[in-house]
Amino acid sequence: MAPANEVDMSIDYYELLAIPANASESEIRRAYRKTSLLYHPDKVKPTPENLDKFQLLQTAINILTDSAEKAKYDQNREAKQRRKAENAALESRRRTMKEDLERREKDGGGLGFIPSVNGQKRTWSDRELEIKRIAEENRKRREDAVKAKTQEAQTQAQAEEKPTESLERSVKVRWIREGDGLDIDADALEEAFAAGQVENVLMLKDKKRRIEGRDKKVLLGTAVIIFKSLAMAKKAVVQGPWEGIESIAWAAEKGDDT
Repeated sequence: MAPANEVDMSIDYYELLAIPANASESEIRRAYRKTSLLYHPDKVKPTPENLDKFQLLQTAINILTDSAEKAKYDQNREAKQRRKAENAALESRRRTMKEDLERREKDGGGLGFIPSVNGQKRTWSDRELEIKRIAEENRKRREDAVKAKTQEAQTQAQAEEKPTESLERSVKVRWIREGDGLDIDADALEEAFAAGQVENVLMLKDKKRRIEGRDKKVLLGTAVIIFKSLAMAKKAVVQGPWEGIESIAWAAEKGDDT
């Protein structure tokens, strides 16, 4: 399914699927299957509201399972949330400043009225208050920028480390694309194991190969199953289930993928 050309950023697709923003692809697909049943035209009355909701779910699964589209959506979503947080913080500071000024003016001192050298009281001008407000906002923005840059660096470092770590707990499997093998896909591979064991399943391109006992090349399906821990991956390699699977190998090991 191709992602929609335009994404409505007023819709939070993670909230729509009731999943966290760091959910894995398998968790996204599982949430989609569960939620879509509530609005599927074949399952419920196809009212305009249900059809609109079902269409939103289609857009959500298209966007969140396409790595490039998901990256763009996540970036825009994070920017929107950051702007919302900044506006909320700014409004909070304005409200606090206003309340403080009103309190000080009521008390006859502080920022509302300040004694001068000759003992007379004067009020701060609107210009002076505006300068102080802008200075405070600029200071807060600089602090937020430093925090955002630090967080971005940490996220990037984690992203660079994750592929290697994920590969070590990943298993590559192949099966013949005929008979029952035609029904093997990412969902089938994930559902073959207990809930919580598989983090993700990556489907690779089918290839024709020669196998023992066959005169002609056969079409082989290939996938990489990423388990949530190395221990789970080791147990799976030994115990399975591997019904219908032609070969099993560690994904981190170099092999002939030509």
